[in-house]
Amino acid sequence: MTYLSRVTLSPSARKTTRALASPEVLHAIVARATEGSPDATSPRGRTLWRLDRGADRHRLFIVSPSQPDRQVLADELSAEPKGLATLDYAPLLRAVKMGSEWRFRLKANPTKSLSQGEGQRGRRVGLVKTSEQLEWLTSRAQRLGIEFPSNRFGQPEVIVHDSRTVEFRRASATVTLATTVFDGFLIVRDAALLQDALVNGVGRAKGYGYGMLTLAKPDGPKTDG
Repeated sequence: MTYLSRVTLSPSARKTTRALASPEVLHAIVARATEGSPDATSPRGRTLWRLDRGADRHRLFIVSPSQPDRQVLADELSAEPKGLATLDYAPLLRAVKMGSEWRFRLKANPTKSLSQGEGQRGRRVGLVKTSEQLEWLTSRAQRLGIEFPSNRFGQPEVIVHDSRTVEFRRASATVTLATTVFDGFLIVRDAALLQDALVNGVGRAKGYGYGMLTLAKPDGPKTDG
């Protein structure tokens, strides 16, 4: 079984501030709360998470094969019981049907591989230009089982925003990630492929809060809750 959880956090809480200072710290907290590593797919499924920051509150979304431990979230993030909601993900997954339309949000780490010569492994680099980031997303439409409707200018109904370079320490190394947020609309062309993306994520750096795709009805609440 897969669960979708939403945790409301106060930006002023000391424990929240500490945890949100580094994706590595929040990564470890999510792992402890779900009793598994967000780095890899276990026999029970993958754990995904995403932090949506706000002026007066932050929201942490988690997709996991087990219900998150509320006590861990309370102890390490100062999450109050009324600010934590967990639902069975199955009803939403079943609602993803051929031809259905959805509003979506994806916080991602768009990258490309640069050739290092014949026989050499390519060097992975982050994409920082908006045009390249949008192309990265639209080039994945078929494998995600979706189509992006076009606006009156013939461009995908997708907004690219909050692009930034994130740096943090992991052991003795510095990790650098190019990140961005995509908000827009999509049409389902292959329900099974999209359902797989909702459970297993899109792109790289999933353990650090990227790759989690969420959906909402076009006329319903926004995908950030």
